[in-house]
Amino acid sequence: MNTSYICENSKLELVMRNTINGDFSIIKTLSELKPGGFININWNKKELMLPYSLRQDYISFTDKKWDWRYNLNNDGLPDIENPTLYELLPSGEIKNHLCKLEEKN
Repeated sequence: MNTSYICENSKLELVMRNTINGDFSIIKTLSELKPGGFININWNKKELMLPYSLRQDYISFTDKKWDWRYNLNNDGLPDIENPTLYELLPSGEIKNHLCKLEEKN
């Protein structure tokens, strides 16, 4: 998945990859995600690589400082249009960065 979001008025670029056989292939849809997958985020002069973290109630990519999440809708499918990027601050506080899928012209 190679897509763009707007998070706090700044563009966020996201690339999702699987690591099957070490080929780091870009996946086209979230349903192709496999254990060992990860995302690359480029946002606000930050470059993040967050591994897929298996969760029951949402889809998460986290390194324990940053956590990119897709919540599940009532139908059990991920809400890929409105993810959240959580940031653990040095104070221990968690800051939510709300994001929206960038509209294509």
